[in-house]
Amino acid sequence: MPALPGSSDAWRAEIDTAFATARAALAAGDETGDEELWHHMEDRAVALAREARGLPELDGCAEDLDRLVDAITDLTERLRRHGGGDPEDHHISERQFFLLYYVAAQVHGSAIAEELAGVVVHDCWEDLDAVGDGDGDGENDDDEEDEPWPITRPPPASPGEWLAEVLAAWRESANPPPLRSAEGRPVVVDGRNLRESGVILALHRRGCTPPAEGVYGLIGVISEMEDDIAGLGPELAALKRNPAMAFVLYYVWTHILIGHADEATAMTVVQEAAGNPDAFSGIGPGQKRGSARFRRPN
Repeated sequence: MPALPGSSDAWRAEIDTAFATARAALAAGDETGDEELWHHMEDRAVALAREARGLPELDGCAEDLDRLVDAITDLTERLRRHGGGDPEDHHISERQFFLLYYVAAQVHGSAIAEELAGVVVHDCWEDLDAVGDGDGDGENDDDEEDEPWPITRPPPASPGEWLAEVLAAWRESANPPPLRSAEGRPVVVDGRNLRESGVILALHRRGCTPPAEGVYGLIGVISEMEDDIAGLGPELAALKRNPAMAFVLYYVWTHILIGHADEATAMTVVQEAAGNPDAFSGIGPGQKRGSARFRRPN
């Protein structure tokens, strides 16, 4: 087995080189979607880490490979606790995401001990505040709320189109792709949190590239709206107890808050979804993927 890096600087140099290699292998231009980017970085981190330690490529059928990736992802969640900031905060940078998978793959392959991996993560964790603190207290927040967020794709034009779009988003809700922010770094969310998934997927559908702190602030505002839902009537409170309908609420609330739907439109969409429960039956959230745990974030 090739020798391990002998210092934190050597580890950092190896990881930086691997990260640059993974980045260079991406499709040129803007044709690479956010979800493709995130999965690419996960896959390349694992492959390059195993190559660095002289381990063979992962092999097997798709089901076996999924199990291996899930096992590596379990390790990334433990190793995240050695990184900076709140260990439960999965809103991490692309490089930090790559670092976790790169090191976890070597632990999984028995090339390094988990204790050493934790030290590497601690020493190589950088850009902790790169995606913003999400407190929404910036001095320009009021101005941002007064104007619709720029979009590249208009919202649906009819209730039927809205329903089709919400259904498509619901299929992705457990594994939402990271959203590219205005700062150029991906915003990742926790797919186990339908509120976060609803916000990210709504912004994806509209082609938004917002500031990261604005996204987290938006999630916070919707959380406050949710706290007040009991006062909005028993019908909405009952809808909220159904995961699919709760997702619809988060999705349309996001559109209201970014200025691309009014309350009447949102209520029509909610009623259309509530009147078609069979459309949501059996599809459920999207199929799990290892990296989704850092987007269910990342």
